[in-house]
Amino acid sequence: MDITIKEIEKNLKSLPKEFFGQVNDYIEFLKSKYNETETKEDWAEKLTDSQKKSIEKGIDDIKNGRTFSHDEAKQKIRQYLLEKSK
Repeated sequence: MDITIKEIEKNLKSLPKEFFGQVNDYIEFLKSKYNETETKEDWAEKLTDSQKKSIEKGIDDIKNGRTFSHDEAKQKIRQYLLEKSK
């Protein structure tokens, strides 16, 4: 069964207003994904210099052993949140 605009509008009208922002964000996400597949653009081409530098730093950290296991990272985050909640 094809979904019509009317059905989507009906669903939107039944949502609490506080969800409208999330719905709109998702629609924007879907539009960008559609545009990427239509234009065959590589998402990496759209990265900012700051994002590229951050990725390069991450790669450098991995190459130089500056990493944590998943369990270590969870523990560090848990400790950080405990300290911030005091």
